[in-house]
Amino acid sequence: MKNLLYSTIIGDICGSVYEFSPERNYSKINLTDSRSDFTDDTVCTLAVADALMSGKTMADATLEWCRRYPGRGYGGMFLQWLRNGGGAPYNSFGNGSAMRCSAVGFSARSADECIHLATASAHFTHNHPEGIKGAVATALCIYYLMEGKDKEFVRENVLRTYYPHYADAKLDSLRPSYRFNETCQETVPQSILCFLESNSFEDCLKLCYSMGGDADTMGAIAAPMAYAFYRHTPDYLMALASNRLPAEMTAACRRFDRFADEVKGRPRVSRAKIITLEPDEVFVFGSNLRGMHNGGAARYAMDRFGAEPGTGVGMTGRCYAIPTMQGGVETIVPYVNEFFDYARNHPELKFLVTRIGCGIAGFKDTEIAPLFKAAYDVTNVLLPTTFWDILDYMTIPGNEQSAD
Repeated sequence: MKNLLYSTIIGDICGSVYEFSPERNYSKINLTDSRSDFTDDTVCTLAVADALMSGKTMADATLEWCRRYPGRGYGGMFLQWLRNGGGAPYNSFGNGSAMRCSAVGFSARSADECIHLATASAHFTHNHPEGIKGAVATALCIYYLMEGKDKEFVRENVLRTYYPHYADAKLDSLRPSYRFNETCQETVPQSILCFLESNSFEDCLKLCYSMGGDADTMGAIAAPMAYAFYRHTPDYLMALASNRLPAEMTAACRRFDRFADEVKGRPRVSRAKIITLEPDEVFVFGSNLRGMHNGGAARYAMDRFGAEPGTGVGMTGRCYAIPTMQGGVETIVPYVNEFFDYARNHPELKFLVTRIGCGIAGFKDTEIAPLFKAAYDVTNVLLPTTFWDILDYMTIPGNEQSAD
C-alpha cells in the first residue's frame, strides 16, 4: 500500500475548519473547504514517522519538526515542553498521543511491537496511563486492519479491551450529548466508533466531524483506520492534501511508504543477482532500439528469460526492454514513462528493474535513478538499491537538483 500517512494528514486537514467551528449536520460537512490546512496533528505524525525511519528518539524528532513548523495549534502544555527544549514528560492524557501514532500502526511487525512503539511515541510527553492507552488503542486498530482483520475483530479486541464502556455503543446515542473534548478517553473511543460505523473513507471523516468535537484530531485518529480497512483514499482528497503540504512533508510520506514495506517484509528492491523469475516477475533491462541483445543485461535477458532479438522496446519474452543507447538521458525519458504506464496497467506483475543504462550505455546511476521517481507510487516496480538510495536522498529538501 502507498500514501499511508496521507490518510492521517487528510483526516487532519479536512477537519481543521471544524475544530473550533463545529458542524453537527452531516450533510453540511465539506471535505474540500478552501480554508483547510494541516495542523500540529500532521507535524507530530511526521515526527513520529521520522523517528521510526531514522532511529532518532521520539522526543528529538518531535522537537525538530515542531520547531520547523511553529504556530500549528500546539496545546499549551506541549508548547511549553517545546519552548523548554523537551525534558521530562508532563503526565498528559490529551489526545495528542493518539493523533500522532499512525506510523506505528502502519509499520509494526507484531501486536507486541505495536504496543511497545505506541507507548514510546506517547511516553515522552503523554506518560499518563490514559495518554498511553489512547496511543496504543489507536495504533493497534491500524495494525490489525493492515493485517486484514475485520471491524468486529477491532471492536472485540481493541475497543472492548481498552474502552469497554463504548464497545456496544452507537454514535446516534452519543452524539446529542457529545461536546468538544481533548482527552484520549473522550476522543479515541468515539473516533474508533466513527470508523466502525462508516461505509467508506469519506463517510468515516464526515462521521467524525459531525460529532462536534475535536474534529481534526478525531479525523487524524480514525482516517488511517479507514484507509487500512477500505484500502482507498479518494484522489481528490489526495490532491487537496498534496496542495496543502510543503515538499519536505510529501517527501517524508514517500520515504515512509518504502520504510513500511521494508520493515514488514515487503521490500521493493530488485535482487542484486536475478537468476530465476517467479511466474509474476518481469526482468527490466536496458536495450537498444534495434533489439540487438549482444551484451550486458540485454544478452542475459535473451539467454535466460526469452528476450527476442529485434525487439528493443516493451515486453519481450519474460522481460521489458527500455532503450538506452540512442542518445542522452533525455531520450530515455519517454520510454521510462511508457514503462510506468505499462506497469500501472498490469498490477498483477512485479517488474524487477536492473541498473539500466549504467553498463554498456555508460550513464551514471545518478543520471538514471531520477527517471524512476514514479516508483514511489507504482508499487509493483522494484528498483536496485542504488536507485532507491539516490531517490531517497533527492527527496530531502535542498537535494532535489543533485544526487552526486
